[in-house]
Amino acid sequence: MCWEDVEEGQPLPSFDYELSLLRLVAFVRATGLYDYVHFDGDYARAAGARDAFISTPHVAGLFGRLLTDWSGPSGEIRSLTFSMRTQSCTNDMLAVSGRVGRRYRGPDGAYLVDLVDLNIGHALAAHAATATATMALPSRSGDKALPLTPVREDDVRPADVPDFARPYLGKSRAGGAYPAQPLTKEEIHLWCEALEDWNPLYWDEAYAASSPHGGIIAPPTSMFFGTGSSAGLGIGCMKPGETVPDAVRKGMTGIGLLQSLRQAWAEGGTLVIPPGCDEIAVVQAVCRFFIPMRPGDTGHTQLRMKNCSQRKKTKLGEGYFITTERLLYNQRNEPVRSQEFTVFHYHV
Repeated sequence: MCWEDVEEGQPLPSFDYELSLLRLVAFVRATGLYDYVHFDGDYARAAGARDAFISTPHVAGLFGRLLTDWSGPSGEIRSLTFSMRTQSCTNDMLAVSGRVGRRYRGPDGAYLVDLVDLNIGHALAAHAATATATMALPSRSGDKALPLTPVREDDVRPADVPDFARPYLGKSRAGGAYPAQPLTKEEIHLWCEALEDWNPLYWDEAYAASSPHGGIIAPPTSMFFGTGSSAGLGIGCMKPGETVPDAVRKGMTGIGLLQSLRQAWAEGGTLVIPPGCDEIAVVQAVCRFFIPMRPGDTGHTQLRMKNCSQRKKTKLGEGYFITTERLLYNQRNEPVRSQEFTVFHYHV
């Protein structure tokens, strides 16, 4: 797809995606995101959900597939903003769709297209997740855009923040390593397999080598927790040298064990856990993409807290909405992407 061929208002080619338990498990396998709510129906129901439900990177991956299925592999996703209005659960048949919004030139010379009305719906929710995105497309002129550089805005929102969160507002700390071990082609292939996203840049070595990237890249929306990431959630924690979680050492079992492990794991993604709120659900994500991850890359993150609401009541329970920015860098300290997550911390 070239920029000159785009027509404002044209629909993107939609697709259906059955969110089977097999696909939920395949996605856990691909990402290393062993969060119980995304594959364990009993735990998800104990957390107030209808059943095991789709994860945030899974939603992002489906929107990413929609965009590059339309544009072809030369299209570059620059930003993606999405909201999860309700859960998509085991065996829901998802319909993924969208349309072209505006076509224009960016200040860096890029040939840009805004995609609007991006939507994931199913029989119980016509708009389970919605999104907008911006893509850069190749031009018949051959003009190249300037490299993207991240700009960190001073956009901390301090109004009406509860007392427990105020000391953390605007503060930063190192986050986790995603992935801690070098990324492999096989991990990228597993991502493609779980999503049925067969963009040749992600798996076809010959095609990718002939592209401007010079080799295989990871999808921009992809998130890889990597080997050993499950230890904090109780799988593999008996490996010599691993830190055994307190709940495991105490001999806890069942839902109580999982709840304790999950709360400790959730602490890695925020600067503060609200008191008495032992469950989490991501409700919105704002992502900007700079350079792709490649096989052999490792990543490290920096977290910054931007906002925290007062206590709110929702259908999941009562709690607080916390917005945290996560910047991902590769091993050369090059910015890969920024992600701003709004997470609901709640008690069932």
